[in-house]
Amino acid sequence: MKPISIFYGSTSGKTKKIAKNIQTNFKSDFVEIYDAKYAKIEDVEKHENIILGTSTWGKGLLQSDFEKFLNNILKHANLKGKKIAIFGTGDSSIYPESFADSIGIIFEALEGKGATFVGEVSTDGYQFESSLSIFGDKFIGLPIDDDSDEDQNKYRMTIWTELLKSDLS
Repeated sequence: MKPISIFYGSTSGKTKKIAKNIQTNFKSDFVEIYDAKYAKIEDVEKHENIILGTSTWGKGLLQSDFEKFLNNILKHANLKGKKIAIFGTGDSSIYPESFADSIGIIFEALEGKGATFVGEVSTDGYQFESSLSIFGDKFIGLPIDDDSDEDQNKYRMTIWTELLKSDLS
């Protein structure tokens, strides 16, 4: 497997924990993890496989460190030929009309930069009204619902990581 970089933005520590769980699920020494607050353009450009993750705050806002990372680093990085997977958190019970919008916000910001996006997820099993993260009939990445139980979220992360093992090879 080719090396993978995981970049996350986390305020409460929940997204960091998810990023570490995904890293562990790969069972590989080829997965580096970065806090978006401290990441540099060289960190992004050195690997062909990138996983991006952040939370959705309120009604469709990115976590502040990740928003700065997206605007100051990712939008200027050379992403041509890279494979990108995205995960995001949201709360479908409090914000059902903007559930996990962060995934779609990231995708739309980076679409057209020459990267291939992988890791689509079915909307089956999720309860929400709308999301910017849906393209066609699937999420463009993995949504983790703050309203779901921890076992359900771990199961979703495990299944998604298995999918990525073939997508990012």
